[in-house]
Amino acid sequence: MKRFFFLLLIALSIHASAQQTNRYNIWNPASGVYALEGQAWPGQGKNFYDRFPAKAEKMVREVVWNLSRNAAGISIRFTSNAKEIIVRYQVSGPVQMSHFPATGVTGVDLFAKEPGKKDWLWTTGNFKFADTVKYTYTNLQRNGEPVLREYTLFLPLYNDVKWLEILTPKESMLTPVPSRKVKPIVVYGTSIAQGGCASRPGMAFTNIVQRRLDIPIVNLAFSGNGKLEQPVLDLLTEIDPQVYVLDCLPNLSAEGLAPKLVNAVKTLRSKRPNVPIVMVEHCGYLNEDIDEVRREAYQADNRINKQVYDSLVKSGVQKLYYLTKEEIGLDINSTVDYVHPTDHGMLKYADAYEKKLRPLVAKQK
Repeated sequence: MKRFFFLLLIALSIHASAQQTNRYNIWNPASGVYALEGQAWPGQGKNFYDRFPAKAEKMVREVVWNLSRNAAGISIRFTSNAKEIIVRYQVSGPVQMSHFPATGVTGVDLFAKEPGKKDWLWTTGNFKFADTVKYTYTNLQRNGEPVLREYTLFLPLYNDVKWLEILTPKESMLTPVPSRKVKPIVVYGTSIAQGGCASRPGMAFTNIVQRRLDIPIVNLAFSGNGKLEQPVLDLLTEIDPQVYVLDCLPNLSAEGLAPKLVNAVKTLRSKRPNVPIVMVEHCGYLNEDIDEVRREAYQADNRINKQVYDSLVKSGVQKLYYLTKEEIGLDINSTVDYVHPTDHGMLKYADAYEKKLRPLVAKQK
């Protein structure tokens, strides 16, 4: 009897899957037109959604390589007039963390823009986290009629995407939007820049800035491991960006910091002499008025960072810029713990980054 019910469940599952296949067109972004943004080495990853090329596995530390498999900052672009959009995919890692929700760690985030309009619209979906993650976006019509929109789907911040499919009803259309031939902004940073702990991918500050500036951002931030390491810096020089951002201080101590900062700037300058570089201060710890040990630690980092910046500028290094803790301006409502931003904190980061980056990229247009 148990075997009968088991076989019946399999049969029903196959029938349901066949029905869904019959009702929907299925697009696999890994086949056909390359429609990803935020990926600096298109087609060179070990997996389609990796941030580093496959060769990096033998160049960087194992933990950095593993974090580079996370899809932070990568997005998929397409146009569609569908009344319903389904996104389904599988991931390799844990769905959530104790201080970081599943919607940010493992979720996706869909934004839309209508023809002739500049403002992004957020598309809310029903989601289910299981062996296959599924997001369902419905009621995308207006007055019962289909609306053609351009969509950007931001991928999980802290998980590896093994495969992904986008489903739309048979009667609708979906057209991949090829990746733009626009030089990106490259951010090398820590867990904060990777997206921890945004409630959803679109609220990671790099993704907010990407939407505001309408420029691809390559997110090369690695949780706990943004350490200005030479192999990573060498990989960064392979990219031809509009701006480099070095935002690694929360993962570094004052000891030995100055030579690491000097080497990072000189490495990037050696291959990309005309690309602006922004050096970012440690954002501080939100419990610093109580924990003086942490306060002294980050203040020492920032003093050294500023001293190195001033020294490099004095020595003649051009197009070097600086973003301070005060410009970022986190307050006691800005973090989940002592340093990882809430959405409120992410907006503060995004405001500061946008203000610093907008004039730099405007000069290159």
